[in-house]
Amino acid sequence: MKNLLCLFAIIAIISASSCSNGSRGAGANAGNKRSHQADTGFTGIENYKVKGVIKKSVTYKNGIKDGLTKTYFNEAAVEQEIPYVNGKKNGIAKWYYTDGYVFRTTPYENDTINGEQVQYYKSGKIRAKMKYDNGKRYPGLDEYEMDGTKITSYPKLVYHINDNYKEKGSIKILVEMSDLSEGSKYYRGKFVNGLVDLGTCTPLLQSATTGYIDLKKTTGASLDTVYVIGAYLTRFGNRYFTSMAIPLPYKDLN
Repeated sequence: MKNLLCLFAIIAIISASSCSNGSRGAGANAGNKRSHQADTGFTGIENYKVKGVIKKSVTYKNGIKDGLTKTYFNEAAVEQEIPYVNGKKNGIAKWYYTDGYVFRTTPYENDTINGEQVQYYKSGKIRAKMKYDNGKRYPGLDEYEMDGTKITSYPKLVYHINDNYKEKGSIKILVEMSDLSEGSKYYRGKFVNGLVDLGTCTPLLQSATTGYIDLKKTTGASLDTVYVIGAYLTRFGNRYFTSMAIPLPYKDLN
């Protein structure tokens, strides 16, 4: 009899444990569910909470993200909205200011930015525009003052060469923006089909304002040009890309 009572107690504990897990929108336990768990078959909106406050809501169809995924500054203010179709970002994603005005819209096709990304002032006027082609950005951009005036002037990419070829068989190329602005980034490489593809480039060693390329005399080298990309950080927080081809004073450097 005593053994039978113990068995009933164990079954009761297991049943209670099973019932306490997996509830949708129930707070910490709800956060353990993820969009890749298609075998759940869940269709609907799941809320993810932190200390009882909704921080994220995800729309699922048969256990896969399909519909809007939202994140929140707080339970009342949406931070971003990203549309999904069959588990991938598709459509116009939106980011918001804390007071509810749209800050940015970004077009997605199958998880990839494709089209024109637009930033806005709270007034609804356009702040900036950048174009993407299958995830790769066009180098230029359009930025506007609050009164609608277009920004037309950006610093140029310039270079200097410290020539130690005769003494040490080496040179150092220094690249920087013409206004010596901090925050710019520099890469060795060039645009691919007119687009920025930093995956094909090599970041340069640099200080706050200047990038460096060290080249040495190398047997068998036949390099006559070095290509450099500068990514200028605008006062709007965007990147303006520019490039240049630097002719080398010696043909046996690498």
